[in-house]
Amino acid sequence: MKFKSYFIVVASFFALVFSSCKKEEKTMAYMDGPMNLKCEIPSFVTPGDRYEIKADGVTAPDGTAVAYYFSSTATGSKKDTVMSSSPTYVFEVPDTLGSFSFTVSAFPVESSDKYYVTTASIYFDIVKDDPENGSLTDIPAHEDDMIYTLHGRNYNVCSKGGNEWIRANLSYIERDAAGKEVFGRSFAGSPAMQNLFGAFYTWEEAQKACPEGWRLPSESDWVNLLKASGAPDSLKPFQDSPSGAGSLMVKARFNGELLWLYYRGVNITDKSISVLPVGYAVQDNVGWTYIGSQAYAAIWTSDEYEGKGVYRYIYKENDNVYVGTADKSTFAASVRCIR
Repeated sequence: MKFKSYFIVVASFFALVFSSCKKEEKTMAYMDGPMNLKCEIPSFVTPGDRYEIKADGVTAPDGTAVAYYFSSTATGSKKDTVMSSSPTYVFEVPDTLGSFSFTVSAFPVESSDKYYVTTASIYFDIVKDDPENGSLTDIPAHEDDMIYTLHGRNYNVCSKGGNEWIRANLSYIERDAAGKEVFGRSFAGSPAMQNLFGAFYTWEEAQKACPEGWRLPSESDWVNLLKASGAPDSLKPFQDSPSGAGSLMVKARFNGELLWLYYRGVNITDKSISVLPVGYAVQDNVGWTYIGSQAYAAIWTSDEYEGKGVYRYIYKENDNVYVGTADKSTFAASVRCIR
């Protein structure tokens, strides 16, 4: 009986509230103008980076002043309000790895019951290049590796197939005085990814990317590596290998997410050069587009075929190591230096 009485009271209360709300119902309208959002935040950022964000362009039809508030899921969605029609906000990236968003919202200062809030959002990932507590994890330690410095960065180096191979993608990039990449490029154009995924080079750039004493591997070098990694002894240059990919791949994680997804036909053992699926890049009249991450690894050779550059690539679903060809100046892949 007590429950029955309680529900009657609640029902009566909500009926009263609904009736009251219905009488005071107002028509909401949208404010004028799309938000003009100017932001320097790239797709991948690193803790401690600071970015300037500007917003304007939204007005209220009745002339009410418009203010903005800024919030990010990376900082708990705390709302920082700027009472200005054309505000500038500085966002400092927190030390929290993962995928986040930043939202700018415009609202009428005195007519909040008349107009909807106008919002615009930016999406980004926070990453860190730190072997102890960074974005790339679950890469096994190889006690027999050597350490060498190429272009000022230390690389683990393994001996396989008669050569020494660097165990990570070369990350050397040249930039002009304004910071624009002029030789090599970082994943998604984000400098934060340079040492994590390595740089992407055209075939023409790849021929000059390795420092003195090192070189780009040829097809013959790749065949020797593959034979030492489980490929058939009959394998010849410019032939697809039916096996060996699993020995080259490393079962690493990026911000906690597995990079090479599991497929029954591939046994990932990381017995040679620790390949990651960072994909490749293609250029059009707009710029560079990055394709195939978590699915493909593409690494240049020093060879060419019918006017195109030759590269070796792995696809996530099988143990093959394929041969591909691409335009020498509009296709960008990874580089492994050998000696």
